[in-house]
Amino acid sequence: MDVITLDREKVLARFLEKKETLEKRNEEGIEKYRKGNFTLKFSSLPCNKVSVKQIKHKFLFGSTAFMLHSFENSEKEKRYKENFVKLFNQAVVPFYWSDLEPEEGNVRFSKDSSNIYRRPAPDIVLEFCKEYGLEPKGHCLLWNSHVPQWLQSYSKEKRKEIVERRFQQISEEYASKIPSFDIVNESASNYNFGKKELFENYDEFGLELGGKYFSKNIKILNETNKAIWESYWTSGKYMPFNMQVKELLAKNMPIDEIGLQYHLFARAENLSGQLNMHKFLDSQNMLEILDLMSSYGLPIHISEVTIPSYWGGNETNEQIQAELTEILYKTWFATENMKSIVWWNMVDGYAAYAPLGSGEGENYYGGGLLRFDLTEKPAYKVLDRLINQEWKTSFEKTIENNEISFRGFYGEYEICVDGKTYRVNLDENGKEVTL
Repeated sequence: MDVITLDREKVLARFLEKKETLEKRNEEGIEKYRKGNFTLKFSSLPCNKVSVKQIKHKFLFGSTAFMLHSFENSEKEKRYKENFVKLFNQAVVPFYWSDLEPEEGNVRFSKDSSNIYRRPAPDIVLEFCKEYGLEPKGHCLLWNSHVPQWLQSYSKEKRKEIVERRFQQISEEYASKIPSFDIVNESASNYNFGKKELFENYDEFGLELGGKYFSKNIKILNETNKAIWESYWTSGKYMPFNMQVKELLAKNMPIDEIGLQYHLFARAENLSGQLNMHKFLDSQNMLEILDLMSSYGLPIHISEVTIPSYWGGNETNEQIQAELTEILYKTWFATENMKSIVWWNMVDGYAAYAPLGSGEGENYYGGGLLRFDLTEKPAYKVLDRLINQEWKTSFEKTIENNEISFRGFYGEYEICVDGKTYRVNLDENGKEVTL
């Protein structure tokens, strides 16, 4: 499949024209929102030097773990896991209804469940998370898509009973194991379709069930492109998702956090020229939306990310993907109330709605950080540099008066002093720890 070579200046035009302003904003935001002042106090010290090394972020950098048990061979599976945990501290667990319960009453929770491509049983993902110290996130409990075919034979009222049964089953099994869930997914952009598949006011019904069965979990309202980035271009603050959030919060619906998807699904020939793409690739537009959603005072997420390089391994396109990835991640990381960023498909050739290893369907966009052979693309190297180097704090320092103070990124640290190693969580500004 031949894909055109992107024009860097056109693709990045609306970021580059405000480059200095955006860079200043991002530097200041990262310093203000992602770092704090910490003090370590030592009770007795034969030596006077301490080694401080951040080993984990408080901020969540995630990706989907949908490819577990789905690769063609064990070597790819092994390399996938290695590349995953090198970057990410969060993994998305699939709860798509049509695949979790393909037959009514046959719920695929356990690791010995029949395998479905890109839909590992939740227990498989949780085992992966436990092994590598990743935080799991459930996606998603109620959506107008991936509704099982067998549900359609039931009346609207009966569907409500079945939806509640689904929430109760998942809660009983996973509420204590998974801290956060996308409770309702994409309802603002696809509401009419949702009514047909489910029932009227299914978004409110789902949130109420979230409050009932997941009272101690973080409940996320997650939305996709159409009701956010595209609609903001013409509707501003009256974009559908903002109006939905405003209404649902006014009704005291249990929404703890807000998810904003960012899928750059555009043909290569349209990425730099089509009007609707400017809605995504405009720094001013981006910042206004981030400020608008942050104004609710709730944690926000860039919950699903696709940045294309397109199928076929075009070197120029991969470099543009990497540059855009760096601009966007810095912009999101610097945003007040931002809590996580989740890259969607980590490997090219394994996207949804496409034959494995082909350039068809979503594979066309080449939105992975790794190529089909699992070699690293430039975008992977960019995130490795940012997450594991630029945004981590490590140093050695002389201890004075039995303590040291420093400013660093929030997260878990390894402190080595006098031959002993300590683990401390420095997750709040002004935190003091005595060792």
